[in-house]
Amino acid sequence: GRRKGVKDGIAACAGRLLAKDLGYADIIEKLQKKGFDMKKILSIALLLSVISNTFAANIEIDKPWVRAAPSNAPVLGVFMTIKNNSASTIKLLEAKSDGYQRVELHRTKKEDGMMKMIKQDYMQVDANASLQLKPGSWHIMLINPDKVPTVGESVDLELVFDNGDIVKTSAKVKK
Repeated sequence: GRRKGVKDGIAACAGRLLAKDLGYADIIEKLQKKGFDMKKILSIALLLSVISNTFAANIEIDKPWVRAAPSNAPVLGVFMTIKNNSASTIKLLEAKSDGYQRVELHRTKKEDGMMKMIKQDYMQVDANASLQLKPGSWHIMLINPDKVPTVGESVDLELVFDNGDIVKTSAKVKK
């Protein structure tokens, strides 16, 4: 009855506000102006947190993998497809993984007739598009591993985007 109506109203209001791509401070301010008390606002925040963690609709990571390497390899390459389902361009700013001295974003390009790996500040993924990280192109470099993972093991990664999203994924080591 009444409780379902309130929940539906909160969800509808939150959905309209999210559709306008407002920041959280703007959302709280608008809800206060509409007469919501802090208890209801916190309920909405919890609902939004659950929704965003459940659907993670803006960014999808597809088929992440790590290229197998000898046990003494100083670097490993990580590959995947990053799909941006939003109406705005996003940038991958950073990748993190425990057990490596550094994790860097790279792109392989031909310069002066030579193929070179060049460290990048970010990887841009256009609105409603995908960026494929693959050998000889965009990739993530895992530098100076504590231990080189073997075929079948997985490497946990945390990907940090400029829109505030942090996506956790696990990349299996393959030949």
